[in-house]
Amino acid sequence: MSNENSIRIARQADHTVITLQGVMDQELSGNLVPLISKVAPPIVFDLRQVSYITAAGSRVILGYYQSFGVKPILRHVNQNIIELLALTGTLNYVSLAEDEPTMTAN
Repeated sequence: MSNENSIRIARQADHTVITLQGVMDQELSGNLVPLISKVAPPIVFDLRQVSYITAAGSRVILGYYQSFGVKPILRHVNQNIIELLALTGTLNYVSLAEDEPTMTAN
């Protein structure tokens, strides 16, 4: 299993999905900001492969809301990340997706 951070962007018909992998830390967040600053809402952050989010990651999510005035959608968020976002107040500025069951093993 790789510990490498990665970012994938997939434009759908009516939204953009940003799939992140690894730890959403200063490095990943720094690489993410210039990419998402050009993505019009709605935006979905798929956090299925994110193990942890730091304050820097929380600021990126909050910054997206502040820039566009639209809550980004977070999908496949683990409980630790939800707790951190609640603690920092960022949870008030996001929408949590109803995660659909996956039919394939990951």
